Amino acid sequence: MEKNQLENFKSLFVEIKNHHATNAIELGAETIWSSKGGDDIDLASRERDRELLLKLQGRNRFYMKKVDEALFRIENGTFGECFECGCDIEATRLEARPTATHCIGCKEAQEREEGHIPYSRRSHTHGLEIVNNNVVSFPNKSDNAQAM
Repeated sequence: MEKNQLENFKSLFVEIKNHHATNAIELGAETIWSSKGGDDIDLASRERDRELLLKLQGRNRFYMKKVDEALFRIENGTFGECFECGCDIEATRLEARPTATHCIGCKEAQEREEGHIPYSRRSHTHGLEIVNNNVVSFPNKSDNAQAM
């Protein structure tokens, strides 16, 4: 990756950290934790707000950890390399998700194994799939029904 691209990503991560420091998700935490009284609906609403706040704080800490790891990878010269295959992660992927640690191929394979995405539908590929580095077209289910 070019030096100016690395500098751009580094400044982005520093900006994210600075923004986080000034706008942490502590907003409203005091009122959520300290308010007492009210009916059952008020209590349930405050409990929901507490749970949501805790979830948001956890996600924010997790993201800041990813930002710190990305800054570390920039410093040691491994930013933009896939953890799985070692290939360069495409610049467009890094622009969309700057903290990405896997190239798109390895990430899709990982998600397929984890079962997060229903790959049997393939709607985002319009019936295309990559097999042995070749793009292969698969017939739609409706095409199979018409052929019978």
